Amino acid sequence: MNAPVPRCDALQEELSQMFGSQEANLNRAAQSLKVMAHPARLKILCALRMGEQTVQNLEFYTGLLQTTLSQHLGQLRNRGIVDCRREANYSIYRFADERMVELFELVKDIYCGPGQ
Repeated sequence: MNAPVPRCDALQEELSQMFGSQEANLNRAAQSLKVMAHPARLKILCALRMGEQTVQNLEFYTGLLQTTLSQHLGQLRNRGIVDCRREANYSIYRFADERMVELFELVKDIYCGPGQ
Protein backbone atom coordinates (compact mmCIF):
# COMPACT_ATOMS: atom_id res chain seq x y z
CA MET A 1 0.00 0.00 0.00
CA ASN A 2 1.38 3.42 -0.94
CA ALA A 3 1.79 6.10 1.68
CA PRO A 4 -0.43 9.14 1.15
CA VAL A 5 1.20 12.18 -0.41
CA PRO A 6 1.65 14.84 2.28
CA ARG A 7 -0.38 18.01 1.98
CA CYS A 8 1.47 21.16 1.05
CA ASP A 9 0.19 24.39 2.57
CA ALA A 10 2.24 26.43 0.09
CA LEU A 11 0.53 24.73 -2.84
CA GLN A 12 -2.89 25.34 -1.32
CA GLU A 13 -2.03 29.01 -0.83
CA GLU A 14 -0.72 29.33 -4.40
CA LEU A 15 -3.88 27.74 -5.85
CA SER A 16 -6.04 29.93 -3.65
CA GLN A 17 -4.24 33.05 -4.89
CA MET A 18 -4.47 31.94 -8.51
CA PHE A 19 -8.09 30.80 -8.55
CA GLY A 20 -9.73 31.95 -5.33
CA SER A 21 -11.58 34.87 -6.90
CA GLN A 22 -11.61 33.45 -10.40
CA GLU A 23 -14.77 31.30 -10.32
CA ALA A 24 -16.30 33.10 -13.31
CA ASN A 25 -13.08 32.75 -15.34
CA LEU A 26 -12.80 29.06 -14.44
CA ASN A 27 -16.37 28.45 -15.57
CA ARG A 28 -15.77 30.36 -18.81
CA ALA A 29 -12.60 28.33 -19.47
CA ALA A 30 -14.41 25.06 -18.74
CA GLN A 31 -17.26 25.95 -21.11
CA SER A 32 -14.83 26.99 -23.86
CA LEU A 33 -12.80 23.80 -23.49
CA LYS A 34 -16.01 21.77 -23.59
CA VAL A 35 -16.97 23.40 -26.92
CA MET A 36 -13.49 22.75 -28.33
CA ALA A 37 -13.59 19.09 -27.26
CA HIS A 38 -15.32 17.82 -30.39
CA PRO A 39 -13.48 16.08 -33.25
CA ALA A 40 -14.91 18.34 -35.97
CA ARG A 41 -14.19 21.51 -34.02
CA LEU A 42 -10.66 20.30 -33.25
CA LYS A 43 -10.10 19.89 -37.00
CA ILE A 44 -11.35 23.42 -37.61
CA LEU A 45 -9.14 24.86 -34.88
CA CYS A 46 -6.08 22.95 -36.06
CA ALA A 47 -6.64 24.38 -39.55
CA LEU A 48 -6.89 27.90 -38.10
CA ARG A 49 -3.49 27.58 -36.45
CA MET A 50 -2.09 28.21 -39.95
CA GLY A 51 -3.87 31.59 -40.10
CA GLU A 52 -7.14 33.01 -41.34
CA GLN A 53 -9.28 30.71 -43.45
CA THR A 54 -12.38 31.13 -45.57
CA VAL A 55 -15.33 28.84 -44.97
CA GLN A 56 -14.59 27.26 -48.35
CA ASN A 57 -11.01 26.47 -47.30
CA LEU A 58 -12.18 25.07 -43.96
CA GLU A 59 -14.72 22.91 -45.80
CA PHE A 60 -11.91 21.55 -47.99
CA TYR A 61 -9.45 21.02 -45.09
CA THR A 62 -11.91 19.39 -42.70
CA GLY A 63 -14.09 17.45 -45.12
CA LEU A 64 -17.20 18.82 -43.40
CA LEU A 65 -20.26 19.88 -45.36
CA GLN A 66 -20.81 23.63 -45.30
CA THR A 67 -24.01 23.39 -43.23
CA THR A 68 -22.29 21.26 -40.58
CA LEU A 69 -19.19 23.45 -40.67
CA SER A 70 -21.29 26.58 -40.20
CA GLN A 71 -22.96 25.11 -37.11
CA HIS A 72 -19.58 24.27 -35.57
CA LEU A 73 -18.16 27.69 -36.44
CA GLY A 74 -21.20 29.31 -34.83
CA GLN A 75 -20.57 27.46 -31.58
CA LEU A 76 -16.90 28.46 -31.61
CA ARG A 77 -17.82 32.07 -32.39
CA ASN A 78 -20.47 32.19 -29.63
CA ARG A 79 -17.84 31.05 -27.08
CA GLY A 80 -15.42 33.74 -28.27
CA ILE A 81 -12.90 31.20 -29.54
CA VAL A 82 -12.96 32.40 -33.15
CA ASP A 83 -13.75 35.70 -34.87
CA CYS A 84 -15.25 36.20 -38.29
CA ARG A 85 -14.95 39.02 -40.78
CA ARG A 86 -16.57 39.51 -44.16
CA GLU A 87 -14.61 40.26 -47.28
CA ALA A 88 -16.73 40.56 -50.42
CA ASN A 89 -18.74 37.30 -50.50
CA TYR A 90 -16.43 35.43 -48.13
CA SER A 91 -16.56 34.81 -44.40
CA ILE A 92 -13.04 34.61 -43.05
CA TYR A 93 -12.35 32.99 -39.67
CA ARG A 94 -9.42 33.32 -37.30
CA PHE A 95 -8.67 32.71 -33.64
CA ALA A 96 -10.10 35.42 -31.41
CA ASP A 97 -6.90 35.25 -29.34
CA GLU A 98 -3.65 34.50 -31.17
CA ARG A 99 -2.34 32.61 -28.12
CA MET A 100 -4.71 29.81 -29.16
CA VAL A 101 -2.26 29.03 -31.99
CA GLU A 102 0.23 27.92 -29.32
CA LEU A 103 -2.39 25.70 -27.70
CA PHE A 104 -3.17 23.97 -30.99
CA GLU A 105 0.50 23.56 -31.83
CA LEU A 106 0.73 21.64 -28.54
CA VAL A 107 -2.38 19.59 -29.40
CA LYS A 108 -0.80 18.72 -32.75
CA ASP A 109 2.54 17.82 -31.16
CA ILE A 110 0.98 15.71 -28.39
CA TYR A 111 -1.75 13.90 -30.31
CA CYS A 112 -0.71 14.02 -33.96
CA GLY A 113 3.08 13.76 -33.77
CA PRO A 114 5.25 10.86 -34.86
CA GLY A 115 4.34 7.57 -33.24
CA GLN A 116 0.75 8.61 -32.49
